[in-house]
Amino acid sequence: MKLRNIVFSTVIISVLLSISSKTILSKCEANNNQPINSSKLLKKTNDFVYASAITHKFLGSRIITRFSPTNSQGENLDLNKLASNLGYDHFNWVSYVEKDPYGINNQAGQKLSTPYNDPPRGGYQYDAADQLPFYWDMVNCDRCQQRHHFQNPNNLRQFELVFEDAPADYRLQPGEAVEFITHLVGVRNYDIQEHKAEWEILHTFRWKLTNLRPNYSQASLITENVDLTQLYPLLLTTMRSDGAIFPRATTE
Repeated sequence: MKLRNIVFSTVIISVLLSISSKTILSKCEANNNQPINSSKLLKKTNDFVYASAITHKFLGSRIITRFSPTNSQGENLDLNKLASNLGYDHFNWVSYVEKDPYGINNQAGQKLSTPYNDPPRGGYQYDAADQLPFYWDMVNCDRCQQRHHFQNPNNLRQFELVFEDAPADYRLQPGEAVEFITHLVGVRNYDIQEHKAEWEILHTFRWKLTNLRPNYSQASLITENVDLTQLYPLLLTTMRSDGAIFPRATTE
């Protein structure tokens, strides 16, 4: 009788351990597949001391955003020196398309799924880009346009960094929009050969393109200062794979 009880008990324990192990394994696999926990992100865009130096102007479908920081005396700050003082190689922009009703193809002819980097690595079929995630090219690549290069004086000046875009999509119907989310970033480092970069988000804004009527498009601001904790998980995961460094929330 005791032997039977021992055998029975051993079988029961083995079954319970097996179930427990599978449960733990299942939980671990689920955690590994989870995107970034946005609740642990700081509201970084509210912390950037020079956020007020970012201004937006809209002309039809064109958006022109300028980052022109000044000191407490109102004097313009040299961007290279400011970036270095903050621990960055330079400032740049990183932009994503969050919503796109009709889609667009990348350089290889593949239709992009949202959210996607704008421009995607390699660019679009009609407009080439380098293999880094930044809005302005860091490389003079084949078929890349000089006006899209980071060092172009229209994009970067001693005291000002410009973001400019003029998207268009004639297919948009009333009530439809292509929505973008754009970050001013501090670039910590980048590797042209490996196509990798690390960048910290300093300020984020959201904007959109609509067609008010046929042959008339309008770009407009949705949110001037986006809270990173409100970004949806797939976008956060995409940003992280592109080299974004997310600040972590501190415990009270």
